[in-house]
Amino acid sequence: MKYDMDELLKNALSAKEEPDYWLNQSIIKQIEEKENANMSKKNRRMRIPAVAMLTAAVVVAGSASVYAAWKYLTPQQVAEINEDQGLAAAFQSEDAVAVGEVQECGDYRVTLLGIVSGENLSKYAAMDDSGNILNDRTYVVTAIENADGTPRPDTSEDDYGEDPFFVSPLIEGLNPSIYNSVTMGGGYSEMVEDGVQYRISECDNVEKFADRQVYLCVNDGMFYNNDAYTYDEQSGAISRNEQYQGVNALFTLPLDKSKADKKAAEEYVKQIEDEWNGNGEAEEAEEETAASEAGNAISDETDATAQAAKESEHWKLEDFEKNTELVKEMELTADADGNYAYQYEISADGLASEGVLGKEELSDRDEENMAKCRRIMSGEDSQTAYIETFTLKEDGNVVLQVYKYRK
Repeated sequence: MKYDMDELLKNALSAKEEPDYWLNQSIIKQIEEKENANMSKKNRRMRIPAVAMLTAAVVVAGSASVYAAWKYLTPQQVAEINEDQGLAAAFQSEDAVAVGEVQECGDYRVTLLGIVSGENLSKYAAMDDSGNILNDRTYVVTAIENADGTPRPDTSEDDYGEDPFFVSPLIEGLNPSIYNSVTMGGGYSEMVEDGVQYRISECDNVEKFADRQVYLCVNDGMFYNNDAYTYDEQSGAISRNEQYQGVNALFTLPLDKSKADKKAAEEYVKQIEDEWNGNGEAEEAEEETAASEAGNAISDETDATAQAAKESEHWKLEDFEKNTELVKEMELTADADGNYAYQYEISADGLASEGVLGKEELSDRDEENMAKCRRIMSGEDSQTAYIETFTLKEDGNVVLQVYKYRK
């Protein structure tokens, strides 16, 4: 693992006042007690690399305030608690970079702990909408805590998730409202330990863009917030909106410039651009036709998803009420570009969905203002499907309704 020792030493030795001997001893004792408590609580060994221990020792000797940046679990430990030994090993490799940068936004403190990229690093396989495994990924570990020192709610508590956060790489020269983790195959796992909320965020490998500035944004809300950041179309630079009152942390990711691949980057941007503009629909249709001819497609008679798509194509609101069960309803607000992002879970059904509804998809509506665009998802068995509908309101908001369909 790589550590910027010059930067760490500079920060550690920059304090105007040094804590006395007894304060140092108190801090060291707290570190030992906390480590022992963690090991007992999790019933597992937590090995801290020798370099990290050296860093902690230097910081304690220099400044108690700097010590705060190293009170967190390491990225390796976060991966271990998440029972992902492969990713834990990756965060111990030479390709991983430990950061430890802290930014405070309003009521929250956000710390970028570390980053690693590569192929087949995690035991948890991510897949695209077509079921293809995404194995070349970037993983970033962040810590989020309340600035006043109160603990973050545990994942088992009712108020967990009431103040959500969006964590995503952003790329210089690419519009961040389009090019973020939603379109870059993003996902995450989260845990809370000792009142600190840790997140392992992942997306398609961003090292191909290493020849330009690559950022990591952490903003409040479930999606990228245009109001929280400023995008300069002339220079391509992305910066924090200093007038924004919420959370809008913005870090620079330390990528190895030698791993930049301009050709791969151009192809990747073109792919997202085509998907965003709907240009890939014809190719998808051709692939589906070929699969059908090869006998690989599921027939309408046995698959609820195909049957739901066929039956609901011309349904009105009363048809949905008669033939399906409404399981989710939420109101969406347009972003600066007129698109509607959404994300939700239906815990009782184990269903999760996220996406972006383009404003052009609302142009074709029925007399009830319901868009003829329908999104169909397979359910827990071949007899169940879910149908997403979108109804435009007079105030410009969109009502998303999710219906459960049974054959």
